[in-house]
Amino acid sequence: MLKKYWFLFLVFVFAGCAQIEGFFQEDETSTILLLYTNDEHGHIYEKDGWYKGVALYEMWEEEEKNCTNCSVIRLSGGDNYTGTAVSTFFRGASMAEIMGLLGYKLSALGNHEFDFGEQELKNNAKTAKMQYLCSNLVSKDMKDLLDPGTVLYAGKTKILFVSAITDEVKRISMSRPFVESMIAKPESTVPRAIAKENADINIVVAHESHEEAGPWAVSLPQKPLVVFTSHDHKEAVKEENGILFIQNAGYLPSYAKVLIEKKGKTSKVVKAEIVPLKREISLKSEGSLKVKKTIDKYLTQLEKQAGRKLIYAEKPLETPALQKLFACSMLKAFPEYDAAFSNPGGFRDTIKAGDLKKSDILSIFPFDNFIVKATVQGEDLIFDIEQSENAYCGAVKKEGKWFIGDEEIDKSKTYKIITSDFIYQGGDGYRFTGSQGITTTVSWRTPLENYLIESSKKGLDLENAFEELMKGM
Repeated sequence: MLKKYWFLFLVFVFAGCAQIEGFFQEDETSTILLLYTNDEHGHIYEKDGWYKGVALYEMWEEEEKNCTNCSVIRLSGGDNYTGTAVSTFFRGASMAEIMGLLGYKLSALGNHEFDFGEQELKNNAKTAKMQYLCSNLVSKDMKDLLDPGTVLYAGKTKILFVSAITDEVKRISMSRPFVESMIAKPESTVPRAIAKENADINIVVAHESHEEAGPWAVSLPQKPLVVFTSHDHKEAVKEENGILFIQNAGYLPSYAKVLIEKKGKTSKVVKAEIVPLKREISLKSEGSLKVKKTIDKYLTQLEKQAGRKLIYAEKPLETPALQKLFACSMLKAFPEYDAAFSNPGGFRDTIKAGDLKKSDILSIFPFDNFIVKATVQGEDLIFDIEQSENAYCGAVKKEGKWFIGDEEIDKSKTYKIITSDFIYQGGDGYRFTGSQGITTTVSWRTPLENYLIESSKKGLDLENAFEELMKGM
């Protein structure tokens, strides 16, 4: 009898061991769907009625529905807020609320994230319920806001997301954290973050263009599976040295989707594409309706507070004319000065036909810059005007030489100019060698807004107002 039970015991033990061994040998398969946007700049709604925020929600809702047994992660490449009036007027709060409803988990730190100040960024991050990442901004003050990288799980699969920002921020942003902190090289900070976590899958989210991030990313000792890029607003899908690089165009015309499959210790990208955003919305789900209702709430508030009509535009105003109109309205407001100029990068929208409102000016010039009165050497004046495209006034080029009035600009002479504080502080590489300047409390939008209001009172439309201004210059 004892031998009989002993035999049954051995059968049970060996059968159990076989099951345990099979359990450890069986490959676990994980499917991860990454949904990505970059350089959104507040474009949840366009003035032609395109509810981009709603369209994105509905398309992502469908993506998740169609991806069986997927772990879905939504992320951004940064530059979330500054741009459209509906985002800028509310200092990014509207965009943050929509990003929260869309389910973003994390975002790279973009060069425009601090445009409304550090506290506003903290508020927006909290509203969006989103973690900001940046491994190479070396700043003690930002430790409570930024992580070098963060880990998310898809089942048992450990995924590390690590981020870096372009060192160009030292030239294009006047935000205190960038000015007073050090931007380390990503090739030194990203590997440390990757080595620390020992994740199954490494993903880099860089607020850098592919041209910037590509060289250092392919040389990393532990190569990431995917590098999401951004910043230059160009669409790209490229494979280099076994790494997928992918990026959307700016202002939310599309999103990127990357499908990853992990089986055992092997991970691979099985699908990657850029998906154009639909214009039509269905509003069939409760979530979709909530997104639209939230956007409409902000649009109503915007119309009440910034919906004042400035002038009527019979037809659209092309960008070169808009740049000239802006610069010359500054010089008209300060006629005792010799010239005025601005940076082309400050123009973020165009003027379309119809009523031109205060909110439209906010969309064109979303940054909170102020007028600066300054002196500048003639040599620097020529340099600054030549990189302003058409956004200058008071100077004329004749046969390769620059003139103010009838006199050629003397490189050694001092001239009085009007510009913005962003440019005067060194933004976009403008030069003010030995210059003296005073920052006023006048918004850089005010001269243009005042000129358009005055012109409208005279019965002029935008085209005639522009022509009259040019006659006086």
